[in-house]
Amino acid sequence: MTMKSVLLGAAAGIAAIGAAQAADLPMTKGEAVEYVKVCSAFGPGFFYIPGTDTCLKIGGEIRAKYYAFGGTGYNRNDNRSAFDTQARVWFDARTETDWGLLRSYFQINADSNRLVGRGGGDGTRNDFTIDKAFIQFGGLTAGYAHSFFGFYDNEYGDTLEGNYYAQTKTVNLLAYTAQFGGGFSATLSIEDGRDHRVSGTSTPVDINGTLYGYREGGQQVPDVVAQLRWDQSWGSLAVQAAGHQSRSGENYSILVAGPNPGDPAVETPVVVRRSNKYGYAVGATGLIKIPAIDGWFVVEGQYADGALDYLGANNTFLAQGDRFVNAAGRVDAGKGWSITGELGGHITPQLQAVLVGSYIDTSFDRYSALGDYGIKEFTVSGNLTYTIVKGLKVAGEIGYTHGKTDHGLIVSDNPKLNGRDSYNNWLAGMRITRQF
Repeated sequence: MTMKSVLLGAAAGIAAIGAAQAADLPMTKGEAVEYVKVCSAFGPGFFYIPGTDTCLKIGGEIRAKYYAFGGTGYNRNDNRSAFDTQARVWFDARTETDWGLLRSYFQINADSNRLVGRGGGDGTRNDFTIDKAFIQFGGLTAGYAHSFFGFYDNEYGDTLEGNYYAQTKTVNLLAYTAQFGGGFSATLSIEDGRDHRVSGTSTPVDINGTLYGYREGGQQVPDVVAQLRWDQSWGSLAVQAAGHQSRSGENYSILVAGPNPGDPAVETPVVVRRSNKYGYAVGATGLIKIPAIDGWFVVEGQYADGALDYLGANNTFLAQGDRFVNAAGRVDAGKGWSITGELGGHITPQLQAVLVGSYIDTSFDRYSALGDYGIKEFTVSGNLTYTIVKGLKVAGEIGYTHGKTDHGLIVSDNPKLNGRDSYNNWLAGMRITRQF
């Protein structure tokens, strides 16, 4: 027998033994693969997170914006045209529990050159902002969510960049909503008062050679917001109220020009009048649905005393503070009212039209010898949105704003605006939107 024959015989024996042992081993199947399943409980787009009973929806949007601005409110330092591309991504996770719905929502916006202020872009690129981030459990809402004062801006507010005067803030809050049946609900919300400030420092007043002013201090008591709402198939009604604390800060200094032309500015101390006062706001909202055009008409109005953010005063061209030192040397409160109306609907299934009009009237310093200084603005915007294909829209908008001051002139570094008692601004632009 040759060596070759021995090796071949040994190999054959080993193979036979291995085959016999393998035949004695139990057969195993590959591990089951868990595929993503559609979750139909909360509407289209939701799916089950594998291995859980939580449904998740991920959405996004790209907005390409192109705008032009003009009017007496602009000078050469302001942008007359502005482009911005904004990306939005949101995550909506929901779980049904024995205690009710558990939901978490998060949305982040990223702007290439955010349209802000008069004339748009501020030159800031790659500006990331948290739009919303909140938790809901049963009737509880906690986190960064839209204020519960009113519902127009949160559920409608269908301008592209056009202005209006209403509560538009996303704020840090802790709220509870109780459902009573028949469409009635009531909400009590504790909201961060710092998110509801209009202006921190007032223009100082010279009283017998001493400058007195008002500057917001640190927050001591948060805002309290309450809303009663009734929702029906034909529309909705709501009434709301808010309380807001204004608390003065410490003394500060400003640069004051000398009495003669060319004199250098001198740092001058400003004495802050000590104050701890409470303001309030009340409002109402009404919505009527128009089924014939798949449309709506909604109007929201409010009055405020020392809580002007609830009027949308931060959206005015000449924003004034909640508190200031008046001509009598005492801390006083700004007062006013505002109203916004929107009519929208579909001309065709692909073409939607929206018209928005808004007015605000604020007053300050009733002790002034000139009379009660006030700022009034009204604005109107109209836009058309055409759906090219599902998820892709193109929209055009025009808007106009007129403002006027009572018993006072505008002090501004804009030579076209300085010394005037009125101004007119306009905007025109378009937006292309892809949503997925």
